Amino acid sequence: MALKFKTVFSQLQMKIIFGEWPEGYRIPTEMELCEQYGVSRVTIRRALDGLVRQGYISRTRGRGSFVLFKRKVVGLGYPQVKIEGKETENDGYYKIILKEKLEVSHADREKMHVSDDPTETELWHFKSLHIVDGKPSVLSDYYVTSRFGQEISLLDDESERSFFDLVSLHIGQKCHFVQGKVAAINPNEEICKQLDIDCNSASLWCRGLCVLDDGTVIGRCTKVFNGLMYEFAVEDRSDVSIGG
Repeated sequence: MALKFKTVFSQLQMKIIFGEWPEGYRIPTEMELCEQYGVSRVTIRRALDGLVRQGYISRTRGRGSFVLFKRKVVGLGYPQVKIEGKETENDGYYKIILKEKLEVSHADREKMHVSDDPTETELWHFKSLHIVDGKPSVLSDYYVTSRFGQEISLLDDESERSFFDLVSLHIGQKCHFVQGKVAAINPNEEICKQLDIDCNSASLWCRGLCVLDDGTVIGRCTKVFNGLMYEFAVEDRSDVSIGG
C-alpha cells in the first residue's frame, strides 16, 4: 500500500511540475485515476491528500480537484516579493529563536573587514524564523560583526519587520542583501523540525552578504526556504521577441 501510494503521488506530482497539468486544470476523478493506475480508491485518496498538503491542488466537494500550485514568488532580494511586476513586503511576522556570540574566523574577518583590534574577536549569531499563516516559511541565520551585533541584540525578538528592515531603521541606512547564491538542498533533521517539513523534500538554500548603503559589510546570512511555500523568480534579460 505504502509503495503504491508513493508511486501514484510521485507520478501525479510530476504531471504538475512538468506542466502537463497546468494551474487551474481539473484533474481526473478518483475513479478515473483508479482505473488509470490500477489501484484502490484509498490509495488515490492518500495521493490526492498528499498533493493538497503540499500545495499542489485544491479539492472542493461537488466540483473536483484543481491544480493550485500557488507559491509566494521571491527573488534573490528577499524579503521582497514580486507580484504582478510590483514589489511588496512579505506578510506574517519574524521571530528570533537564537542569539549567541561566536568566535570570528579568519575568513569572516576578511570578508566583513573586521578590524585587527584584539578586542574584536566575536560575531553575533542570530537565528530567525519567518512565520506566515501560522507556518514556518524561512529559517535564517545572520552572522553580524560585534560593532552592530550588540545593538541589534537589544531589539525585540518578535516583529512584523524583517531583520533587514530592523537593521535599516536602527542604523539609519538601508541594509541590502548582495552577492546572493541559491542551491537546492536536502535539509537535515534540525532544519526539518524548525520548518516543520518532511526531510525527504528538497528546500531552497540562499546565502549572501548584508551590506549598508555606504558599502559597509555588517555580516553574512544564510536562508533555507520552505520549498512548499516558495518559488524563485528568474529574469531573462536577453533581447528576445516573443510572438513576433
